[in-house]
Amino acid sequence: MKVDQTVIERLRELVTLGEQVLRTRQNLPPNYIGFDDPVNSEAAYQWFTSVQNIIGRVFGVESQHFKNFSAQQGGKGLTYSPVRKAQGVLKAAVEDYERGYLIDLRKLVEAEVFDDFLEQANALLAAGYIGPAAVVAGCVLEDSLRKLAESKGVALAERPKLDLMNADLAKAGVYSKLIQKRITAIADIRNNAAHGKWDQFTKDDVNDALLWIRGFVTDHFG
Repeated sequence: MKVDQTVIERLRELVTLGEQVLRTRQNLPPNYIGFDDPVNSEAAYQWFTSVQNIIGRVFGVESQHFKNFSAQQGGKGLTYSPVRKAQGVLKAAVEDYERGYLIDLRKLVEAEVFDDFLEQANALLAAGYIGPAAVVAGCVLEDSLRKLAESKGVALAERPKLDLMNADLAKAGVYSKLIQKRITAIADIRNNAAHGKWDQFTKDDVNDALLWIRGFVTDHFG
């Protein structure tokens, strides 16, 4: 699944959970003047923590989204009114993300996710699983090319293959022919690994590929 879609789906899930928390509202008697209606505290804090975590990671802890959301907890706990306001902040965050107002932040998220997968590949390689490490590395490279093409406005087929994306990006001048050749070589390692041709590459080949991919992702996604 693409990074953007994963983030959007999680944000939407949290909007739905927020609505569920609001529905736990318990109306206080009329004589409780100055008190806010309570909600299920366990559900509210679980929801609040999950939203705060993803907003902090996606938008940054210095973002207005994160600050506005965090401020709703206040000193009196999570009752109906602050949860409703926090839900409004979350909905605004979802809208901003979906409409593409946070391109630079998306790149940071993508880079972080790519890095997580590369760490997994390194762990597989260290444990002696050379083939699986090569396959994971190839998948990261393929997804990074797709994201790069989207950001540079390079048209792709509905289900583009790595070699075609590589050729199109080089042709569009996004990167040099030398980089195109290096990507082709890494793609060959991935394909051989996927088809069980273990004698066509070595552990050092995969390690070098992982190092190169990490540098490529850093150069293009921050």
